[in-house]
Amino acid sequence: MSHLANALNTLARQKLHALLLGFAALTLSSNALSLASDKQEKVTWEAAGNSNMTVENGLRTLTLEDSVMVTQGSLRITGDRAIFEYAVESNELNRITVYGSPVGYSQQLSTDGENVAGTSKELRLYSDENTSDSIVELIGDAAISSPDSTMNCAAITYLVDLDLIREAKGPCNGSLSSTSPQGN
Repeated sequence: MSHLANALNTLARQKLHALLLGFAALTLSSNALSLASDKQEKVTWEAAGNSNMTVENGLRTLTLEDSVMVTQGSLRITGDRAIFEYAVESNELNRITVYGSPVGYSQQLSTDGENVAGTSKELRLYSDENTSDSIVELIGDAAISSPDSTMNCAAITYLVDLDLIREAKGPCNGSLSSTSPQGN
């Protein structure tokens, strides 16, 4: 095996090992970010079953049942049940939680057409209060994949705007591509 291949294999093992120990974050794809235009699009939804809305403690909560699909630009989430939480005063969407067996998540990473996709039993989508970055939490039998890697864990916190796994709760397993990092 060449020195470059050995170095790349060692690098891949070190990155995965660091993530599994919780000491570092793993970048799914070295050159891709979610489409910036997705955040400018309307959040739309459809469901085959019942829906209801409640207002309590400053939150307007919309619950949708049966074959739920949520979209925003290239982002697509499917599941069995979705809960939308809006601030009553501003009508700002604070969080979307989707449950399913499984919940499906997909989003285009770049204009090149590369996608990230994931599944879990529960998915939470919200914006970080400090940075406004979009966050997807995949909880329960969580899996996420991109053109460069895959990861399966008990739970995964994914920073959509950075295409970065911020945290993963084990046990975990996964794979990284053996291509050399771009720009190095």
